[in-house]
Amino acid sequence: MDTQISVVIVTYNRPLEVQETVRSLLNQSVKPFEILVIDDGSEPHLKLTVNFENFRLIRFDKEQGLSKSRNYGINLAKGEYVAFLDDDTVPSQHWLEAVQKGIMSGGDVLGGPLKPLFKAIPPDWWTEKDFGYMAGVGNIYGQRIWGANMIFEKTVFHKIGLFDSNLGRQKGKLLSCEEDKLIKKARICCRYLFLPEAEVLHIVQSKRLTLKYLIRWNYYEGKSNTLLNGRKTIKNTYDLLITGKSMLNPFIMVNKSKRIKLITDMTFKFGQLL
Repeated sequence: MDTQISVVIVTYNRPLEVQETVRSLLNQSVKPFEILVIDDGSEPHLKLTVNFENFRLIRFDKEQGLSKSRNYGINLAKGEYVAFLDDDTVPSQHWLEAVQKGIMSGGDVLGGPLKPLFKAIPPDWWTEKDFGYMAGVGNIYGQRIWGANMIFEKTVFHKIGLFDSNLGRQKGKLLSCEEDKLIKKARICCRYLFLPEAEVLHIVQSKRLTLKYLIRWNYYEGKSNTLLNGRKTIKNTYDLLITGKSMLNPFIMVNKSKRIKLITDMTFKFGQLL
């Protein structure tokens, strides 16, 4: 008998994208036990008509943030396992089948590759290895489990707690690291499995392929890192001076990709400081 898997999708102002995510779940080779879509204060409220008995749409009048919304989904979920997808993802047809196999192998915390579904042609300097993680793809390189494709046995939350509500996307801020913190705790006491066959496509909008977005993403990633670690990693004026001088390096480097990568790295450090 297949393990009961509840799929939780938190959505915010992406009515067309989340509809495609739900549609892809209904076309799985192994059907989910239930689907929970949590509308985190979208304007207008999300409306979905889904022909699936164990489907629920929960609406918040005001935005709660990604972590609080996921925690709400965990508490509602009735399955033995809770799987999370982002509202702009399209799981492969055999995604849940691959997850079921991982569960049968004894996995407590599982996830698989996030591959790009581009809405625009990437610029010539963009590579998945260097910049993919800033667009939510490319975790295959380190075989890391990320939030857009992650699955937990529900008892794991009883052992380690829920997502930190101070981290994760909220009210226009690109805060993150909430899943990193939870998974780090889970790996101490649970079996972690990366499943190469459990593929999910992650939509990469054109704005995520711009330097402006990458700078903003890295700034908030730096702030999230400081919140996660409880300290500022640039400790004194000398370190700040060295960091500032390093910002000149991109203008003397020939390789455009390396120039942009250095700029984003420096933005991350300033995000840690500010």
